[in-house]
Amino acid sequence: MKITSRAGDYALLLVMYLARLAVEETTSIKKVTEALKLSNRFLANIANKLSIARIVVSHRGIGGGIKLARPASQIKIREVIEAVEGPIQTMFCQNTLEMCGLEAACTMKHFWNDLQDLVMNKLTTTTVEDLIKHHGASPAFGPYKSSPHEITMV
Repeated sequence: MKITSRAGDYALLLVMYLARLAVEETTSIKKVTEALKLSNRFLANIANKLSIARIVVSHRGIGGGIKLARPASQIKIREVIEAVEGPIQTMFCQNTLEMCGLEAACTMKHFWNDLQDLVMNKLTTTTVEDLIKHHGASPAFGPYKSSPHEITMV
């Protein structure tokens, strides 16, 4: 079972990298690929999908670059993964109307549904900021600078 692919992993790495930039600071995909040692073409494709999903903002030309569209505390892990991969499913039968040959006799469907609910809850309630603060990241990212516009819950 795979919850995410290489594209989802790289999308999270890109967003985590951008979260460490100062507010309103942009960077180039080239700088990110050099820092994280990733394919420029592949990461540019991912950045385009994240831009369509309004997770990042990119500007071409002189003074252009890429940055987060909103603070890391407002970006959920689920939306990053789904922006590049589509709907997340733990098993084939979770997000499809098609029936498999075992549907009538399946004893696992409720188990997989429960697991899907747990996974989706975790991905929906965990933000990029949570991921950085609680699970660390590559030293290539640099220190995390939370946005002065973010609200901290006490």
